[in-house]
Amino acid sequence: MIANNVEPYGPGDSEYAAAQRLLRRAIPTINVRFADYIVVDAGLATATFLHAASETGLPVLARLKDNLPELCGSVERRFGSEPPHRVLNDGKDRVELWDADDFAPWETLKWPSVRVVRYRRRQPDGTISQGDWLTNLPSAKFQSLSVFRMGRSRWEIENEGFNDCKSRQGLEHICHHHSNSLLLCWLLTLLALVMGRLYRIRHLHRGTHPVRTAAELVRLLWLSLGRSAALNSS
Repeated sequence: MIANNVEPYGPGDSEYAAAQRLLRRAIPTINVRFADYIVVDAGLATATFLHAASETGLPVLARLKDNLPELCGSVERRFGSEPPHRVLNDGKDRVELWDADDFAPWETLKWPSVRVVRYRRRQPDGTISQGDWLTNLPSAKFQSLSVFRMGRSRWEIENEGFNDCKSRQGLEHICHHHSNSLLLCWLLTLLALVMGRLYRIRHLHRGTHPVRTAAELVRLLWLSLGRSAALNSS
């Protein structure tokens, strides 16, 4: 979903195909500057989807799993034999990072090379989680820590988006069955979610900005969509 948008799909269709249609339709409509990057799970880490994402002008991060065995093997052979390139604390967690931008693309991927960032997070209770991300974000501008945080932002979508819709907005309980009714229910629920989040951000005064009126908030939103803002890569 992008900017309170929905791309339905039915029998014979797939989430994979619908995601590509949504990218091609929504991004030109709302302006590429509405988003900073695209983050997806391993199921969308295919040449077709990565090409579609690149066509939007947005960089993309995708989880790397065993659905790409050649790249996975190359990453494991290199990173598995090297110590972490960077070690840092993220809150109470210890994070180890590996980063290389010269992996060979698979046969159908029209990228000159593939960058892969591996993280290993150690929590105070001894829990260890590890994962790999492939991306076309240039390493000269975006350090491995930035890529790690971008990848983790996917869970913000899960927790603050889908989970909020299900647990607080009743998105699972739709009593209509006609396709147009379903679509309208989804769009209205998502619109309510966006309005609620804007209300909390503005009236609860989160962050360092002054409390803004509704008119000021709308004006700043439109202005932000009309200019290019560099990502903070620190």
